[in-house]
Amino acid sequence: MSKRLVYTDRHYLARSGLGLITIKGMLARSAGLYPFKVALQIRRGDGFHKITYRELKERADQLESGLASRGVRFGDRVAIIGENCPEWTESYFALASLGAVIVPLDSQLKAQEIRHILIDSEACAVIATDGFMETIAEAVHKLPTVKQVFRMNDLSALYEPPQPKQLKRQVQLDDLAVIIYTSGTTGQAKGVMLTNRNIMANVDSAYQTWSYDHHDTFLSVLPLHHTFEATAGMHVPLYAGATICYARSLKSRDIVGDIRDSGATIMLGVPLLFEKIYEGILRAVKEKPMLTRAAFAASTGLVKSIKTLTGAAAGRKVFGSMRQKAGLSSLRLLVSGGAALKPEVAVGLETLGLTIMQGYGLTESAPVLTLNCISRPEPGSVGPPLADVDIKIVDPDASGIGEIAARGPNIMPGYYKNQAATDAVIRDGWLHTGDLGYIDQRGCVFITGRAKNVIVSAAGKNIYPEEVEAQLAKSPYVAESLVLGEKHELTGREEVHAIVYPNYEAFDEHAARHKVKLDEAAIEKILRAEIRHQCSHLAEYKRVKHFSVREEEFPKTTTRKIKRYLFVGKKVSV
Repeated sequence: MSKRLVYTDRHYLARSGLGLITIKGMLARSAGLYPFKVALQIRRGDGFHKITYRELKERADQLESGLASRGVRFGDRVAIIGENCPEWTESYFALASLGAVIVPLDSQLKAQEIRHILIDSEACAVIATDGFMETIAEAVHKLPTVKQVFRMNDLSALYEPPQPKQLKRQVQLDDLAVIIYTSGTTGQAKGVMLTNRNIMANVDSAYQTWSYDHHDTFLSVLPLHHTFEATAGMHVPLYAGATICYARSLKSRDIVGDIRDSGATIMLGVPLLFEKIYEGILRAVKEKPMLTRAAFAASTGLVKSIKTLTGAAAGRKVFGSMRQKAGLSSLRLLVSGGAALKPEVAVGLETLGLTIMQGYGLTESAPVLTLNCISRPEPGSVGPPLADVDIKIVDPDASGIGEIAARGPNIMPGYYKNQAATDAVIRDGWLHTGDLGYIDQRGCVFITGRAKNVIVSAAGKNIYPEEVEAQLAKSPYVAESLVLGEKHELTGREEVHAIVYPNYEAFDEHAARHKVKLDEAAIEKILRAEIRHQCSHLAEYKRVKHFSVREEEFPKTTTRKIKRYLFVGKKVSV
């Protein structure tokens, strides 16, 4: 039985939307409205290299024509990999305008993981920055489907005058725009298909939910292959004529410098990034003289007291000079997504006058479903659903907690070439998220846990246990393994933990071959080396951080599936 809390209160919306339009149409509209406004900028040399909306539109048109003349056709899958830069965005819009299907590649993936995605997506070409040409060369070696690899660092070599419009099939809202892979090298990998409608409906809903405009500058920190950054950090600002500034790195010092020098007003990030910023501020305060520390403590107490007594947020005024000295004075809004933000970090940043919103979503929903917007804050919640998004709770228990399901124009049509996986999550038009939660009377969503096995890192990365388990199974010394997410005792961050049932026959053969006696310590040493070796074929964030050893087979269900919920064990660092 399903239960849905009927939710119709949309008074929190900031404004009306601009209407649904294709990705190509969005860029054309913004270029017409803000031709000389800076669309993209990046630090190169002694200053910022800047590209206006008119220039971005012209370059995307010329690149679209050049790619078409080299055989890229409507519906062809083309992969993109590289660091955040204007050329990445230009490539994206050129392909979207052509009607090709973009396959963004995670820059942390290894060659064999990329190869799997290229094969599964049937990609015919790759656009890559110079830093990834070697990895791509390895990935496409003897891969007949990939016909061409283009250098992103020299896109101008592909520019050609735009072709007459009447000769091209025009892109429609329901045409497929991107395929985003949620996993790596095994059969567990799923390609999330998102149409122009899915993406732009999410962009238009975000525009209605919170206030920003062409006066804002977004600092782009998260990688552009990440759905959150692609939608909220690329499409959202370009939709309203805002400027995007690409950060130099994820180092706190570089980020602060880029905020200061670009005058960035909005920054998207994952919880780990905001934790680092907050911890950096506190660490800097601790290194100050005693009087400064005392003044900081008194100011913090004052802000909290005002909040308790009046509900007003006084941090922006009280800590104004501190933020100015830190280079953060231009920032007016932080947006957190990808994983749950620690409440103490959110409260701490708010106390210092840094307004932060957090939301909830999945790649399958393009990705935002809810947003805890400024006009409607609810502590501990991920906020109400966006405009045009409906949320319901499936099979709630006595406390109202059940699986979160969502529907709306932003929900994917399905997984690429995987109808079984699609049918498992989309039923009667509702996307079953696998996350557990409840909805309060205000319509705000609260996340209480996950029904599915996916591990979410502090950086917002999805890690699929089945993929890591399949990699570990390649070791002759591993009979069975179970990969789980376990929180680090000190940081509270979720890390990849493996419980291993060794192949004792293989260890007996090892002992006989090397004429040695293997005790518990020796077995753990060999397993540690094996796990490191097998995980070296996976992206860094997917690798096992610690493991424990079992002496017997895992208990299983009647369908021979390991009972995951039963296990804890001694951790051994890898």
